[in-house]
Amino acid sequence: MLSVSAVVLSLAFIGVTYVALSPVQTGTMYGTLFFNAGGYSNATGSATASYNATLTARNGEGTILFTFVSGTDIVQNHLVDISNYSVNVNEISMTIGGHQVIMPWEDNDTVWGGEYNNNYIASSGPTAPSYETRGTVSPAVFGLPQSYYVEFRFEAQGGEPSQDCC
Repeated sequence: MLSVSAVVLSLAFIGVTYVALSPVQTGTMYGTLFFNAGGYSNATGSATASYNATLTARNGEGTILFTFVSGTDIVQNHLVDISNYSVNVNEISMTIGGHQVIMPWEDNDTVWGGEYNNNYIASSGPTAPSYETRGTVSPAVFGLPQSYYVEFRFEAQGGEPSQDCC
């Protein structure tokens, strides 16, 4: 009888812990956003822009705040609403302004020599080599022409994929 009670209490504790840490609760993730007007990551002689990104979400809805860091501030809307937000060990997905964004987990960042290892990353550009394109993101999400290279990243705390954030 005691072992049955212990099992029931353990299951109740696990259930409460899951609810407290599950993706439907309030959470925040931090990352970066980078653009290059040259169409690929390291194009020289073109305008670039870098931003910090702060994502706050609850129940699949939320916002991302883009804080300008360097280059030319080309983003018009620095606070965007997100919907259909979800995160798991394999990817982050969300909708921004009607555009779907999918950011797969990357153990090994080959674009920046490992600087963004262990991040969720989506990137694309019309002249980018194949190793620079991952996930689903478009410069149009941020109000920019399709000729731009965009790289959007979020890091997981402790360098591990998030299992229960936001």
